[in-house]
This record gives sequence, C-alpha cells and structure tokens, in this order.
Amino acid sequence: MTRWQKIGLVTAIVLVVIAAVVTLGFRARAGIHHIMYPVAPPMPAIISESMPEILARLEATLKTNAPSVLAGLQPGLSADAITKLEQQYAVLIPDDIKAIYEWHDGSASYSNRLSDDFIPIHRFPSLEETLENKAMEWSGPTGAQKAMGDVIIGYRKSWICLFDDGAGDGYWFDPKRKASEGAVFYNLTEDGQFVFFPSAKNLMAGVARCYETGAFHMKSGTASPELEEDFALAHKLWEEFGASNLSQLQ
Repeated sequence: MTRWQKIGLVTAIVLVVIAAVVTLGFRARAGIHHIMYPVAPPMPAIISESMPEILARLEATLKTNAPSVLAGLQPGLSADAITKLEQQYAVLIPDDIKAIYEWHDGSASYSNRLSDDFIPIHRFPSLEETLENKAMEWSGPTGAQKAMGDVIIGYRKSWICLFDDGAGDGYWFDPKRKASEGAVFYNLTEDGQFVFFPSAKNLMAGVARCYETGAFHMKSGTASPELEEDFALAHKLWEEFGASNLSQLQ
C-alpha cells in the first residue's frame, strides 16, 4: 500500500463525518483530529540513561549483532549543519532528536528496501531527506485540496519522520507537542495504532534492547543482509518503553 493509498484509507474512514465538519466548522475538525491523533495514554517513566549513553550502547550492539546495518549508516551531522537545516525548513528540532542525527545522519542509500532497513521494515532517512520530503508532501495541491486535506489529515502537518516504512507509516516526532502528550511515537494508519514514548531516549533505548535480545536480528540464508523481527518478543519489549492506544480503541 502506497503513502497516498493510505491517505485514501484515512479519507474513507472520516467521510462519514465530513457533513458534521461542514456544519459545525472548527470544533468538528478539532474533534476529528483528536480521534485520529489522540493524546498519549499514561506512559512509562523516562529512562535515566543519557541519549549519548544509549546511542553508544546501540552502536556497540549493532557492531556485534548487525554489522551490515551499522555499515549502512552515514556519519553524523555537526550541530551547525542541523541548525542550517532547521532554518532552511523552518522547524525546531528537540535536543534529543538532534543527538540522533549527530550520531548518524540516516542510511547511506536506498538501493534495496530490505537491505537498507535500520529496524525491520523501516529505513532511517537522513535529516535533509526527511525535511525535504515533508516540505514536498504539503506543497502543490489546489486551495480546495488543501482545505480538504487540512480537515482530514491536517493533524499530520507538524509530524517529522524518524524511521520510515516507505508508505506513510513509521516512527515520528512532533515538535508542536509536549513530551507528556506523546511527541515521539509510532503510527500505523490502517488500524489507528499509536505507540507513544515519553522521550526520544525511550525510543532509541527500545531499539537498542530489541537488537540486544534478538527481537531484531539478521535473517539467515539470504543472499544479501536482511533484518527480521520476532514480533512477539518485540511487542513485549516495547511495552517497557512506550504505551499503546490500542486498549482505548477496544
């Protein structure tokens, strides 16, 4: 399913309330956005490790357990380079997120969907690529299309992708949200799932733990390196670092 097919899916879900939006205006639109982009439920505590400590541990784990993943990552950005990108794209990036790009500025290539994954089914784009794609995604439509898009998916405008599945889902951060509201999260459009993290540290510590335990591991018997996931183990581990909204949907 492509990014725009997923947007079409979201459109289909909310068409039943478009009449209410037209009738009630801003309040109805805000209500739709709250449903589609909820505030985080109670989350685990922010872990005590610093982001540099977490990233150093992740680096060591990748070197041992997934060297091809580590080899595919680009060198980190300087603080000045990040500041220039912030100015160019008119965004403010939180310090813990900046630390991730100072560690490594995403994947070096996009030649093979499976070989380029940073975590299973998700690639780590460079900061510039991410911000450029975000700017392009929200440019070009007509005035009417922009108005409809704001009603249906306007809640996504501030989202910036960290790890991308190539079809509009993945791991994100929202500079306009407070950490306590769930500014760092995973989203899967098809079922409305969010996993909210109280900090970017929790997200990256969760990635490190998945590699340490084998929840993320290199698939054997393949011609090129491919990441595989033990979904049951990964799901259990993620509960230590973030909180899902699925219980609220049931």
